[in-house]
Amino acid sequence: MPASVQIPPQALEAEKAVLGAMLLSKDAVEKALDIIEDRDFYQDSHRRIYFAARSLYERNEAVDVVTVGEELRRQKALDDVGGMELLTDLVNRVATAAHVEHYARLVRDKAILRELIATATNVVTACYQEAKEPSEILDEAQASVLKVAEKQVLRGVLDVKALAHEAIEQIEAAVKRRERVIGVPSGIANLDRVTAGFQKSDLILIAARPSQGKTALALNIAANAALNPKNPVPTLFFSMEMSGMALMQRLMASDARINLQDMRTGFLARDRWTALTSAAAKFSEAPLRIVDMPGLSVTTVRSIARQNAVDWRRQGKELGLIVIDYLQLMRGSSFRSESRQQEVSEISRGLKFLARDLNIPVIALSQLSRRPEDKGRSDGRPQLSDLRESGALEQDADLVAFIYRESYYKRDDPTIDETKAEIIVAKNRQGPTDAVPVRFFREYTRFENLIEGEPEAVGISEAV
Repeated sequence: MPASVQIPPQALEAEKAVLGAMLLSKDAVEKALDIIEDRDFYQDSHRRIYFAARSLYERNEAVDVVTVGEELRRQKALDDVGGMELLTDLVNRVATAAHVEHYARLVRDKAILRELIATATNVVTACYQEAKEPSEILDEAQASVLKVAEKQVLRGVLDVKALAHEAIEQIEAAVKRRERVIGVPSGIANLDRVTAGFQKSDLILIAARPSQGKTALALNIAANAALNPKNPVPTLFFSMEMSGMALMQRLMASDARINLQDMRTGFLARDRWTALTSAAAKFSEAPLRIVDMPGLSVTTVRSIARQNAVDWRRQGKELGLIVIDYLQLMRGSSFRSESRQQEVSEISRGLKFLARDLNIPVIALSQLSRRPEDKGRSDGRPQLSDLRESGALEQDADLVAFIYRESYYKRDDPTIDETKAEIIVAKNRQGPTDAVPVRFFREYTRFENLIEGEPEAVGISEAV
């Protein structure tokens, strides 16, 4: 064999030890099946023997030298694997089946290395062919490598029997907990009552006209999640419009309930310093990260999110929420889109895939068209059809919420309370829709629950 030809990673002795242990003990069969699959074996004869043993086990039949030999004979593969002599030799090689897990992990590790080599080879080929944008190749490469690292198995087809049992277990757990909020809480009680918290793998759109408070609400949600005293949620905030420092000032002003303009200009009362330093101390310990980069593509967002998820996992934490401010400032994975509408559709789908891929809620802010300000719309209340640039936003989102402030549309009416606002849940795939009354304090960019005694939302509609 030429010196330049390298043999792929393999552990043939470990493969033999696993098979020998399986032929000795039923417990060893169960342990091996939990760790490896037939495709993990490098040698084809070992792969066939494992498949035969697994077939017997799944039929609830005995697994030993005789039964596996008969199963291979039935499959017309006994002679191909080396006959009964090989099966006997496998058993004689192992004195005990106690170490089957160790051997199985060796087999699995070598299989992972071979998959990684194949993945890297595909990446190299794609680079030489230059048929795709570099950003697309990077994103596909990263996703493929992560799948190899986690040794994921395709689970697109699910047995409803198993799902039914799992559903009952989840319902029983929910009955025991009896909690209104089962997802990531927003910190706004009436909103959490409608949404039950932001759910894993969901894409949430928060949309409004300019100056309605989209960024303020997004920061409030991110801060409430990261500072949750019972269960701090690691949160990643992507900002494509404001600098990280500007966002940090907003976060501290909101938490300390300090006038943002006074804080920025230095006209800060001495008695407010304690609240301000206390807010800074809380955020310095919070699992909250800000990505301050303009014009991010959806592939870059996915790449940064995955890198941070891995980094937090090393610290024993799990990324639990992503917030993006805002969707219309993003760009697609390539510059070949025929229209901005197609590009926004691609971004929308990409964010939904990200939520599914990382199994966390992704909140994206979005602009509304000018239609709520049309003369024919007396109150200016937004509708789903007002989502700007793409109908795909409405289709892909699991939950759509609008911010509505009456004072924004009736600036000359002195009778209107400027602090009153509504968060209108216009679409909720897993629950009801409703208009949630809140307070918005512009001076420190903060949304709050209604104070005790104020009327709550009236009438919750059915889930759609």
